[in-house]
Amino acid sequence: MEVVLIILLLVGSGYLLKIFNILKEEDRRVLNNIVIHLTMPATIFLTILKNAHKEEILYFLKLPLALFLSNLFVGLLAYKIGKALKLKRESLGGLILVSMLGNTGFLGYPVVIEMFGNEGLLRAIFCDMGGVFATMLLGTYIGAKFGVNRGNILKELIKFPPLITGVLSIILVYLNFSLSYLPNFIVKYLNYISSATVPLIMLSLGLSLDFSYLRFGVKYGLIASIFRFFISPLFSLIIAYLLNIDGLEREVLLVESSMPSAMMCLVLGTLYMLDVKLIASSIFITTVLSLLVIAFWSFIFS
Repeated sequence: MEVVLIILLLVGSGYLLKIFNILKEEDRRVLNNIVIHLTMPATIFLTILKNAHKEEILYFLKLPLALFLSNLFVGLLAYKIGKALKLKRESLGGLILVSMLGNTGFLGYPVVIEMFGNEGLLRAIFCDMGGVFATMLLGTYIGAKFGVNRGNILKELIKFPPLITGVLSIILVYLNFSLSYLPNFIVKYLNYISSATVPLIMLSLGLSLDFSYLRFGVKYGLIASIFRFFISPLFSLIIAYLLNIDGLEREVLLVESSMPSAMMCLVLGTLYMLDVKLIASSIFITTVLSLLVIAFWSFIFS
């Protein structure tokens, strides 16, 4: 329960800053840029270098594979449900995105840190790699197939700093690189920068909350919630069993696979001209309801 209270306070702070016009909703873009290009790469680099060991890397790589496969199966099932509901092309694409892609980085990291500490965060970083690849490959495919605009976000995602940092950090672990090789002031600098990641993410999330999205309807937000909070972790549990993933790795995978719809869905929806109203309302509804899911996992894994 403490995890939920901490998240509520942090997110609530961001929302109150917006309500009192101290910050504006568009300011979250600045915060997001700071997180994506500076603080999150520092967090990923330090976490992998401090906690990962060469002999564990291959086992940890099962996590992004499991999350990617889970996203794929969720996307296929969401497509079937959307077709059965006879949704328009752009609405079908939007429903698939919000059902398939979870907020494994921007919300997953803070939640996992509070539940499992740095050992859990290490595993969350590997899970998030699967989420990034799902966004790059599956999200781009859905956008191009169901959208009006045929633009391409793939090139931008390939340059995504957290993904690049994660891959380079894994390579450094394989090369037996140690943080002790760096000057002490560099390590301290990275620690200071890294400590800002979670607060900035939560403030940004608070700024993004907008109850006006509810006017677009809650039906598809509830459908997306079923996919994100029930079907996605169920698929992940099955895949974890098949890939022999257990212990802390399985627990983090379950938490990460049940995160609410990713903010990137809105980016993809806007770029490819999908049903942005459906996407926005689904992100809002799944994000609010995720507090109940986080409380559940916190109770289960406490």
